Amino acid sequence: MKMASTTPRLRRRGSWGPRAAWAAAASGWLVLLAGCGLASNPQPPTLWLPEPVKDLTATRVGDEVHLHWTMPKETTDKVVLKGDQRAHFCWESEASAAEKPAAAGAGKTQKPAPKMGLDPCRAAGDGMFPAEKSAEFAVKMPAELVAGAPQTVAFFVELQNHAGKTAGPSNAAWVATGAAPAGVTGLRLEARGAGVVLHWDGAAPQAQMVLRIHRTLVSRAGVPGPAAEKPHEANGAPPPEQQVLEVDLDKADPGMALDHDAVLDHAWKYWVERVLKVEIGKHAAEIAGLPSPMATIDAKDVFPPAVPAGVAAVADAQARAIDLSWTPDTEADLAGYVVYRRDVTAGTAMERISGKALVVPPSFGDTTVVAGHRYAYAVSAVDQDGNESAWSGEVEEEIPQ
Repeated sequence: MKMASTTPRLRRRGSWGPRAAWAAAASGWLVLLAGCGLASNPQPPTLWLPEPVKDLTATRVGDEVHLHWTMPKETTDKVVLKGDQRAHFCWESEASAAEKPAAAGAGKTQKPAPKMGLDPCRAAGDGMFPAEKSAEFAVKMPAELVAGAPQTVAFFVELQNHAGKTAGPSNAAWVATGAAPAGVTGLRLEARGAGVVLHWDGAAPQAQMVLRIHRTLVSRAGVPGPAAEKPHEANGAPPPEQQVLEVDLDKADPGMALDHDAVLDHAWKYWVERVLKVEIGKHAAEIAGLPSPMATIDAKDVFPPAVPAGVAAVADAQARAIDLSWTPDTEADLAGYVVYRRDVTAGTAMERISGKALVVPPSFGDTTVVAGHRYAYAVSAVDQDGNESAWSGEVEEEIPQ
């Protein structure tokens, strides 16, 4: 038989009973929750899916496709990406791409790839690329794409998280298939008075093919740095520091071309490539052959101006002088002229009579003549580099006694 305890239960003065304690605890939790400011349910963790690429471009060079794009800054749920991100590349034919809906974030005319790794999009490579940076990747074209009639194929890049999941492929970047033009060999440069002459090993012409010439200013000849002071022959303006020129190769390959925009007294750097321009359906594309090695020329001006023409002599008996005039030279770098004379009567040799300074206008007055003597005159032109032309044809005149 269990006996009841006779020990009295002590109770502190001011303490609460069980119900009061529970109520106080509940009230405290309410206060605590209110202080935390919880307004909604917690958000699920990010899947770390990089945003799809939207600016993929592709360039065909020989048997390679060079892809360029900008890596995204954030995931699809606006979390900043850190470190290198996985990228997967693939390609598919135009017919296959045309059956797909538009890619996320791409324009309505863009055709995406299907899920990467599944036909018909065929794997073309993988890589790791830092977030929020410009990126590039070279893809070796499959043998089946570098022969036969030109077609168009689309390349895609898909960014993946650590588990291989993706938010979708990029926009389509189109290139043309088929054989690439022959690479350029034997590039040689030669300076002439009219500019820089390029020589290369010729090849068979082909419809819609051009030779594309890339020129970059290195420096003014003999002067370090990109100084460019000598004027352009045509318009008097400084030459452009970079320029791209083209020579048609659809009927013949001349193996040479004159770059008259390459001003002398400058160092220039060149590289050239054959480019085939094709239009397939709605797509205009280019196939570039392998570029030539880089070539540089220090195109110093050692070429004299044109010989002055139209020289005429007129006697001024009253002023006891002989006045000369001639057709002005049109070279942009002309500095002036030199006047020469010989005394035909006395049988002297030709000598300079215009002094040390160059004659700027196309005229000159000889006031040192002797009456009764016959004189022969010739004129030369001098450019800013001190190159002097040959003498003009002689003209004769005399002051009567």
